[in-house]
Amino acid sequence: MKNSITKRLLSILLLLVFFISAITTGCGSKPVDSVESAESANIVIKLGHHHNVDGIVDIYSKKFAELASTKSNGRIRVDVYPGAQLGQEFEAAEGILIGTQQMSGVSTTAYNNLVKGFGLDMLPFMFDSYESIINVFANSPVGEELENRLLKQNGRVLGWIALGGRHMIFTDKNIKSVNQMKGMKMRSPESDLFVGMFNALGCRPTPITWGETYTALQTSVVDGMESPTTSMKDMKFFEVAKYCLLTNHMWGTFNLVINEGFFQSLPEDIQQIIIDSGKEASVYANKISEEEEKKSIDFLKEKGMIFNELSQEDAVIMRESVEPVIDKWGKDHGATELIKMLREEIK
Repeated sequence: MKNSITKRLLSILLLLVFFISAITTGCGSKPVDSVESAESANIVIKLGHHHNVDGIVDIYSKKFAELASTKSNGRIRVDVYPGAQLGQEFEAAEGILIGTQQMSGVSTTAYNNLVKGFGLDMLPFMFDSYESIINVFANSPVGEELENRLLKQNGRVLGWIALGGRHMIFTDKNIKSVNQMKGMKMRSPESDLFVGMFNALGCRPTPITWGETYTALQTSVVDGMESPTTSMKDMKFFEVAKYCLLTNHMWGTFNLVINEGFFQSLPEDIQQIIIDSGKEASVYANKISEEEEKKSIDFLKEKGMIFNELSQEDAVIMRESVEPVIDKWGKDHGATELIKMLREEIK
């Protein structure tokens, strides 16, 4: 009798363990998109990013996944995790270097304080077109030097895309000049370059992660922020910010990066497929990004956003105000020579 009761108790316990295991397995983060089934792929790569589903960054990531699967005849499956499922941007960027993440999509500012020279693409008033910024970072010694610096710290760049010119947006004040921005609380990335720029313009920079920016605007933690128009659309900032001042003060890039240790653990033919897929996905995404930027302002206007052009006089004021910030950033980040190289490239 005693043995029978014991057996029944053990059976119940085993069933409970199985049930709990099934629940916790089902509740984990899941990729929004993957190209091949787990059964047919023998190499599975987790690729995370912090942007919304179907935005330009997500399109970039999914294109890479598609190309990697096609080129490898299904041997590679890339699972794409949008919306910071695998960690916020700075956490993911560091995870690539220390080996806790396989692949990630990050802006260069995420490596600003980790790798000397990263964030160079964000220097104010250096670029004025997609062509100018992509030529520098994808096809010149400047980009090559940055890639080598990241590689020495265990991260490999697979591609560069431009996200378009960046502009100032405001929740409820129709700002038309730089002078009107003074004293305003502006969301800033966790980057001394951005913080320095806003301080130079007389604003009060407030570092907030990308994933928390919408709420910060909505709850008036900040009065405004700066962003490409495509991100205003993708992140639905138009719902919480009504006014935009077209400053075109910065052009930023976005990278697909892979942990070098993980990359080197792969067969040589797979490594080459990953490199080729990164390059092709970047060309594709840059074309889409440029097209989307042209459409995004019309879209935002339809949603009720009001746009103001920056005057030539104010553009000069902004340039002169941020020049000391650029010099200081170069000294602090071991990038003085890189800035000289950059200026030569964009002449």
